Amino acid sequence: MKGILFYQLFETQSSTYTYLIADRETKEAAIIDPVWETVDRDLKLIRELNVHLTYILETHIHADHISGADEIRKNTLAQTAVSALAGIECADIPLEDGQELTLGNKIIKAIATPGHTNACMSFFFEGMVFTGDSLLIGGTGRTDFQEGSATTLYESITQKLFSLPEDTRVYPGHDYHGRTTTTIALEKKSNPRIGGDRSKEEFRKIMRELKLETPKKMHLAVPANLACGKLEPVRVMNPQTISGIPTVSNGEVFEKIGKVKIIDVRFPGEFYGVLGHIPTARLVTLGSEFTRFLEAGDRFEEIVFVCRSGKRSNQATEESIRLGYKFTASMAGGMLNWNERLLPKESEE
Repeated sequence: MKGILFYQLFETQSSTYTYLIADRETKEAAIIDPVWETVDRDLKLIRELNVHLTYILETHIHADHISGADEIRKNTLAQTAVSALAGIECADIPLEDGQELTLGNKIIKAIATPGHTNACMSFFFEGMVFTGDSLLIGGTGRTDFQEGSATTLYESITQKLFSLPEDTRVYPGHDYHGRTTTTIALEKKSNPRIGGDRSKEEFRKIMRELKLETPKKMHLAVPANLACGKLEPVRVMNPQTISGIPTVSNGEVFEKIGKVKIIDVRFPGEFYGVLGHIPTARLVTLGSEFTRFLEAGDRFEEIVFVCRSGKRSNQATEESIRLGYKFTASMAGGMLNWNERLLPKESEE
């Protein structure tokens, strides 16, 4: 790719692609659809390339992950840009259809492609188009929430994206099968949802019959992304910081059983032993098993850690925070104090 820098980056939990593009000569750069969990990776790459981040471009208001826009903006002088139809007050540049952004000696063109949501925007740059969740590889985005419309998406793809040069490389916002790119020509010909001679009515029927589950993070992601990725905590628990560690009382844990995830980090013999365990608690022993649990988990899930006396649960809370968890806490006093207060427990003893 002559004259430009291009990096395609992947976030595994939501299978989201983030893109970094830059004018090689001027070193002006833009990042497209950054994810909160991988902000450190993205900032590290920006520093290593010695580029000046000018824009943070959002293809739409994401429902399956929280944007890294706010964190990246705090660490750079970049401006956030998103469709004006999203109505986001914190966006520096509310984009209109056809608006052009100068990136060094190059041009990024915004193309309104609503349908997945009412405020989707694709970006055309140097023979590439970044389509977000509008056009995917062999598929399209869903249209059943956030003012989505199958009719509108069909028109956006067939009338706008399929009008681009056929050799245009398509880079989507997601892929769940390890694929990285396609072309306009290939999608026009063989996309099973919308390619070939697929009619608007056929496409609408396909979309009606998808019956997809609601994204797990939607309740957090949409409000946060309407604030440019700034997460306003909404917690079930009300932890107090003791010696630098978020801590909750056993009384509060008792009141919130069933409303918050409880992870017991003791050994199995302790969990099932005389002290028992809290009803609904899950056993994840501190150590390699616990580290794997954290690495695979949702950084925005609210979790209370429990052990015998509170020492190991403090360690668990500290480790979770190091790995980017936002809403974790240690239960003070552990199961010793829980038993002293005669709170309900389960045991095989």
